[in-house]
Amino acid sequence: MAVRKVVTRSSCHFRGYFPSLKNGHSVGWESQLEGGFFRLLELSPCVRSYEAQPTWEKFNVDGSLVKYAPDIRAFLMDGSEWWFEVKPKTELLIRRVKQKLDAAKIHFSASGRSFSVVTDALIWSEPSARNLQRILYHRRGPLLSPTLHAEVRNDLDKYSPKDFGELIKVFGEMDAWRLLGLCIVGIDVQKPLTESSEVFLNGGHRHANLFT
Repeated sequence: MAVRKVVTRSSCHFRGYFPSLKNGHSVGWESQLEGGFFRLLELSPCVRSYEAQPTWEKFNVDGSLVKYAPDIRAFLMDGSEWWFEVKPKTELLIRRVKQKLDAAKIHFSASGRSFSVVTDALIWSEPSARNLQRILYHRRGPLLSPTLHAEVRNDLDKYSPKDFGELIKVFGEMDAWRLLGLCIVGIDVQKPLTESSEVFLNGGHRHANLFT
């Protein structure tokens, strides 16, 4: 649960809710950049779930005690957790912002927790950003029932499509896109998505390693 309210009526910024199937409920975002990062977390096979504004942290910055809420905590499939701050790259050039984030890195490291800063350079990079938007468009609707999921896995094992074009031939275009959206099959989102794109039948979508 968020330690502070993300979306308020008095806010003068673009804010909204991301409809997350992975979390089972919508997650509030307070910048379009943060909403864009949710797309990557939503489709990452490494991420089990995530939450916004997860904790209050206190640490010293230039001799003063500050109270700070990281933007996101991700719960990973291996049982570990990762905290993130989402910032425009230009803001990292501001001295007080850099000091605060440098202090945050030291604070999280001292308590044995992983912390990273992600910027628009990663979130809006192409063709990744466009691919994520297209894939999530086809994620709408309910998850597959256990029976239907088993039938899909059986067809994947039987036909073993090597690329997106072959996946379309097996399932039809609409269902092929939906399989991408539900991460039942994956692609490398950092490459242009075409019918010749390689598909991965296990493990979901490939992307830049956020957890380093």
